[in-house]
Amino acid sequence: MALLWTTAVVGQQDLLRLEHCRFVETDWCDGDSFRVATAEGKQMTIRLYGVDCLESRVTDTTDARRLRAQRRYFGISNFGGSPQSSIAATKRMGREARTFVMAELKRPFTVITAKADARGDAKYKRYYGFVITADGKDLAERLVRLGH
Repeated sequence: MALLWTTAVVGQQDLLRLEHCRFVETDWCDGDSFRVATAEGKQMTIRLYGVDCLESRVTDTTDARRLRAQRRYFGISNFGGSPQSSIAATKRMGREARTFVMAELKRPFTVITAKADARGDAKYKRYYGFVITADGKDLAERLVRLGH
């Protein structure tokens, strides 16, 4: 479980446990980065520790470069016999991860974070975090187990 290695990842920083968070739907969210609202209504973007879900959309050259890197890393650059088939399959798998996360986070969940900077889009400051679903499961672990 991801929480077992929390202290190794964040060192001596204090962890915040944010209960009763809600998923905030955006057009850019994916399986590993998404917007949440805390119980107090404050919004933040969380980037899950320990997983990298495939990109589901490409809106600029940075996204395209990221998608190429992911296809190489996962060994699917020519899946389906061509780069175009591979790109389509990769985006489909990315959409599946996004859909899975949206379904898992329909009920209130817990975010555990040290508010460590996860970089990303300058418009949406991201923080690394762990997410525990309403049924007590680690979201990152579930994504990995299901191959998302």
